[in-house]
Amino acid sequence: MTVEQYIQQAKALLNKDKLEDANIVFKKILELEPTYYKAHVNMGAISLKLGKLNDAEISFKKAIEFKPEFELAHYNLGVTQAKLNKFHEAEISYKNAIKYKTDYVEAHSNLGSALLKLGKTDEAEISFKKAVKLKPEFAIAHYNLGCAQEKLNKFDEAEISYKKAIKLKSEYPEALNNLKRMIRQNQLLLDLQEVRKIKISDQGNKVGLTSNPFISKRKVEKELIAEIYKIKSIEIDNTKDIRFGNGKFSDYELFENNSTILKRVEKDLTKIISEAIKSDIFIIDSFFNILRTGSGLASHHHINNFDRKHNLGNQKFSLTYYLTVGDQNCSEPGILKLYDPNEEILPSEGTIVIFPATRMHSASYGGETDRVMIGVNFYTLI
Repeated sequence: MTVEQYIQQAKALLNKDKLEDANIVFKKILELEPTYYKAHVNMGAISLKLGKLNDAEISFKKAIEFKPEFELAHYNLGVTQAKLNKFHEAEISYKNAIKYKTDYVEAHSNLGSALLKLGKTDEAEISFKKAVKLKPEFAIAHYNLGCAQEKLNKFDEAEISYKKAIKLKSEYPEALNNLKRMIRQNQLLLDLQEVRKIKISDQGNKVGLTSNPFISKRKVEKELIAEIYKIKSIEIDNTKDIRFGNGKFSDYELFENNSTILKRVEKDLTKIISEAIKSDIFIIDSFFNILRTGSGLASHHHINNFDRKHNLGNQKFSLTYYLTVGDQNCSEPGILKLYDPNEEILPSEGTIVIFPATRMHSASYGGETDRVMIGVNFYTLI
């Protein structure tokens, strides 16, 4: 067969999604014509789709070797390197793609994402702005622009960017969650401003947890668990945050739900918190996580740029309320790991744990049955 015949055969296989078979044909093409850069690019794309990232990186580099100005190869190399967490290399690859195609909107957007990972937030903002200028209907670029602007404490601009993303993509939970959180943050500032107008000459007992962590209990109603499963949720695999593995989570306004049982839980938890912390509180986040086999939360804390800007870190706390603990007869039973100092808590059904939002924590779960918890982040008002 000639090279052209092999190319047609490979295209037909790709159209049928027979990736491995197509890959074999591209290898035959390269045996006949080793410098055929499009074959290298196609092999890279197949490897990328199959999750063979190292092979993909090699193929895209080969394509660039034979066709240095091939912008698609540079772009796909950047995508591969980002997936390999090689963000410095990805930055260079995306910039090369843009060098050869200045209006490469996806490259501008992905460059922004790589720059965010590298902590180059000002440069990331510029890249996202270029992307939305080139493609005003590009929802993800508006969303990422909002994320960059939040990191730069440009909260008003971030709000506008999130609203544009939501307008362009109505089902955009990440943008909607961020926008709602910013609205709650604005309300928190108003509430704090009102409280600070009142002169408190004697606060009595010092505000703060009586122990760190503070551990309590609340009986879990069967109807509460049933209600949780009725609420719209997001698959953990479909998001990019500290959660990982197979599971689900809600938005961050769980207590805005009009469910009678959830209102009762909110009231009870608020009472427990207020007694533990000796202060009125403002709940900024309320949500649930449903963890399944091989899922969990990487080490993290709950302090963000908003807290840093307004010096609220010492007034912010986190709560975890375990509705079910799942199957704990396994190597990863879902221990709550707290750091600095290191401490491990194996919760039982109904356990409530409260700790400063500054404190790093993590959890991994390997049980066969669901593990369900409610999370709350809140501020003391004094």
